Amino acid sequence: MKNKQLKEFASLLNGYAFKSKNYVSSGIRIMRIANVKDGYICDEQPRYYPEDTHEEIEKYMLKAGDMLISLTGNVGRIGIMPANMLPAALNQRVSCIRLKDDSVNKKYLFYFFQRKSFVQDCIKASKGVAQLNLSTKFLEEYSVPVPPLPEQERIVARIEELFSELDKAVETLKTTKQQLTVYRQAVLKEAFEGKYTSKWRKQNPDVSPMSDFNSIKLNSSAFKDTSGDENSINLNLPISWFQIRFGEIFEVEVGATPSRKIPEYWGGNINWVSSGEVHFNEINDTKECITENGLKNSSTNLQPTGTVMLAMIGEGKTRGQAAILNKPAAHNQNTAAILVSKTPCQPKYVYYFLKVNYENIRRIGSGNNQKALNKERVRALRFPFTSFEEQKIIVREIEARMSTCDSIEETVDTALQQAEAMRQSILKKAFEGDL
Repeated sequence: MKNKQLKEFASLLNGYAFKSKNYVSSGIRIMRIANVKDGYICDEQPRYYPEDTHEEIEKYMLKAGDMLISLTGNVGRIGIMPANMLPAALNQRVSCIRLKDDSVNKKYLFYFFQRKSFVQDCIKASKGVAQLNLSTKFLEEYSVPVPPLPEQERIVARIEELFSELDKAVETLKTTKQQLTVYRQAVLKEAFEGKYTSKWRKQNPDVSPMSDFNSIKLNSSAFKDTSGDENSINLNLPISWFQIRFGEIFEVEVGATPSRKIPEYWGGNINWVSSGEVHFNEINDTKECITENGLKNSSTNLQPTGTVMLAMIGEGKTRGQAAILNKPAAHNQNTAAILVSKTPCQPKYVYYFLKVNYENIRRIGSGNNQKALNKERVRALRFPFTSFEEQKIIVREIEARMSTCDSIEETVDTALQQAEAMRQSILKKAFEGDL
């Protein structure tokens, strides 16, 4: 079998630095690094250039079947350009591999580049520390085994035969993961409709949610912004439960960022939470810490363990996500601290409610560039209140079911990893002549 450098049978095209200010709502798709995934081309958050620029960017126009490869960041990812995404042009830091003739089977080459060892070679050949950058010169000189075309076709057919069965198993596993996501939401909804504690309520008719509510009700019950009411989650509550607003029983505080121009405010031993660290999790440590001086000279406060954090800013997934502090921490201005731990209420009861209500909360906000919550909107959020004792039982019931889900998902993830290892084994054997 003869080895050839890629440039002997394929041409490589580098992309153009398209200006984002010229993007339009439709036209010529700009294929960016974000579009090149591991083995396929995606069309998430498409960007377009005007149709009337076709002539001036002609040399960067793509064809169906072109192979696109990432040159920056996750280097070595490759996908085949689908016809239904044309017309499209190539952006900078993405390279196009286009075969010169029919001497090499396109799928043969694609599968060859799907090997983990190819990606590892790309990483080793890349420059940069914070972000890897791969040169097209490395790709042009990359050695590819090129057997006769019938042998290439036989290898492709054998790979796809084995992949077919593997893909069926992977699809089943992915479906299971999707079903677990749906089930988790169903668990939360049923929990906050009192379905897991109906027997307990019958056995404890004298436990009064209203009495518990009155024992912690705050005096500051005026609400300036109730715009979130129209997005309240629809729950069928037990007759003894009732809807209240967070601000009726919890203090809500917004944080701040100490001046970064003053080094003495940073690098201390006080945990400081940014909104990116609030992603439906428990916070044990933070990426950054501040000093006592940083705390004193900014309007953030040190919140106690058990505080429920809510991210208020962000167009991505961040806005509306929650977390629980497992250690005292200050926080930035993009997060709200709901001081649940200052009451007998269960922090995880509030946390799980924010989780089931996530999509509804995300719809609350205003602003031309970025939707946002604010302190008053958080205070006015409505949630179902029941007795302190029933809250404890609900949390316990939720976590028992979530634990089962986590165990199943762990098994599924292990199986998916094994499937990927098997895929790589098939590719390795195919190009070593062992299939």
